[in-house]
Amino acid sequence: MNAFIGLVKKDLSLMRFWYLMWLAFTVIGMGGGYALTEKFDQPDGVVPIFVMLAGIHIFLMPILLLHVLRIEGKNQMWLYNPQSSQMLLFSKICAALLLQIGAQVLLSLYGLFVMSVLVNNDLITRFSEFLPVKQGIYFEMAILSTSIYISMWVVFLWTFYHSLGKFPKLNHFRGLLVLLVWVAYNLLETFLTKIHVIEHNLFAFGINLQVAPKATYDPSKSWRVEYIEAALPIIPILYYTILTVSLFFAASWLLEKKVEV
Repeated sequence: MNAFIGLVKKDLSLMRFWYLMWLAFTVIGMGGGYALTEKFDQPDGVVPIFVMLAGIHIFLMPILLLHVLRIEGKNQMWLYNPQSSQMLLFSKICAALLLQIGAQVLLSLYGLFVMSVLVNNDLITRFSEFLPVKQGIYFEMAILSTSIYISMWVVFLWTFYHSLGKFPKLNHFRGLLVLLVWVAYNLLETFLTKIHVIEHNLFAFGINLQVAPKATYDPSKSWRVEYIEAALPIIPILYYTILTVSLFFAASWLLEKKVEV
């Protein structure tokens, strides 16, 4: 356990610079965006700024992981670390996950600020008109789960790319092969979902939740967000959960071969 905590601390230190840069960019975006809405007397302008910042936060964890992987790859640390490949990767994932959660806490605080601006300008009467607590939790979970999924693809494709370095004849085509793997998977997934049996049963089981936001803009009433009841599909969630875990173990297996970069 002490070894794992030490690895997480090391990974956090390697990610620190770009994480602070990300937070600085986020705070500047928040402050600058609000200043513009004040200047042009458009208080509802904080809404698209919040949505934009929420969208780009999906890519924070993948960026941090790719950064630390590149650093350790250049130092050849994979070749000499006595820890298992699963522990090496999992420590990086945990470190990036902690930072991702921290950034999303800041995003949530900004969401509260956005709603207070709307209330103070009589654009809404209470916070729940814009983002109820339950929907807010779903919103944050969607960002986090999507970020984790993309991160696992980044880790897998990175290890796959460098595992090809064992084959000198493929050195000039490694990037193309990685792209082909990504394209081939997406084509296969698209093809399978179009099969009648799969398509018919893919969304057959689900939980009805008010998780589908519908944002509308009325010049007289400003932004309104309505939450429509939608079925949260169980099978796709299970599939992508299994795929995410599989990508992690596949990357660990490639790393176990002592990837040289």
